[in-house]
Amino acid sequence: MDWKGVGSKVSKVAPIIGGILGGPLGGAAGTLVSMIASEFGLSPEDTTPEKLTQIIEADPQALLKFREMEMTNKVELGKLALEEKRLETQDRADARARQVGSEKATGKRDYNLYIIAYLYITGFFVSTIIMTYLALSGRVTAEVPQYVVFLLGNLFGALTGGVTAMVQYFFGSSKGSYDKTAFMAQQASKREHDKA
Repeated sequence: MDWKGVGSKVSKVAPIIGGILGGPLGGAAGTLVSMIASEFGLSPEDTTPEKLTQIIEADPQALLKFREMEMTNKVELGKLALEEKRLETQDRADARARQVGSEKATGKRDYNLYIIAYLYITGFFVSTIIMTYLALSGRVTAEVPQYVVFLLGNLFGALTGGVTAMVQYFFGSSKGSYDKTAFMAQQASKREHDKA
């Protein structure tokens, strides 16, 4: 199990903590790992995805501890969530800067990126159309082996992930995500001001 897996389990009751654990910071969010360690009586070095998974599976009340921890540490967790968003934005900016730098250095446009993007998008829509046609026409028989269904599901999942990455790369974060991040920053700032 990795941090993303722990994050998906925790996000059901503590969405902020689950989002941070499942995001780019993951186990690198030292503050969060220290908070989790003290909550469960562990040392930060022993707070691993495997150990937390064992605790969650052994004790149904463990997820409630995550919820309580989120409720009592909202400001600190809000700062970590903002840092995670900053890293995601920086990652996209770095990828775009690499492309611009490469094109300036070589004097040529890098068509590989566009070719890959078109292949992913074409594959996504072609597979969507084929699967929809087969499902609606009743041509999928019960005799289709399970491994074929599994492979097709994995292929479609990979294409969906690739298309999502392409959209984020070329168009950036959605307006809703931007508004949510701005709201979280405003709330964290307001809480800090109220404490002072």
